[in-house]
Amino acid sequence: MHGLNFLLANRSQLLVLRTLYNAEEPLTGRGIERLCGLSNRATMLALETLVEARAVHREESGRAHFYTLNHNHYLVAKGLKPAFDAEDLFWDDLRKTVRRVVRPRPVAAVATGPLARDETGYGGRLILTMLFSTGRNRIRSLATIEALAKTIRDRYALILEHHLLDINTMDREEYVPLWRRVEREGILLFGTLP
Repeated sequence: MHGLNFLLANRSQLLVLRTLYNAEEPLTGRGIERLCGLSNRATMLALETLVEARAVHREESGRAHFYTLNHNHYLVAKGLKPAFDAEDLFWDDLRKTVRRVVRPRPVAAVATGPLARDETGYGGRLILTMLFSTGRNRIRSLATIEALAKTIRDRYALILEHHLLDINTMDREEYVPLWRRVEREGILLFGTLP
């Protein structure tokens, strides 16, 4: 049985499944379309395929159709739900990984870039900005950054891009664009930013 091949046959079906997994109540086709960012046609084709496979329930209420994930479907319960749960825990796991590997430990760590913005075309890159208490700690951490890059590559299949700053030099003019990006899209993994 290769039922996951059928359920995850295309990106539209995966987006619809993820949207329904995160939904707290039944959604209309238009609601799913809006949350997924797909065209109406792509959404409806994905929904029809998923309803046919019984991974999604469709209920009619007047002219509206409401869709919910079939949590009793074997592949949804045993394959998709654990995968989506693990996906939701990614940032927490990354936080623990950075804190465990980088020495001396940064005062704060922030993720930015396409992955933090939840863009599908993130290119397999993880951009981390780490702030250290002193310049010396920042320089000493370089010995562990390669180990962090290897761990991130092996654990998440991502390439690490990093910015290492310290509190004494973080206000330099050259870092203003970086701090604007952190403010706009950053996910604070741990610590506080001054």
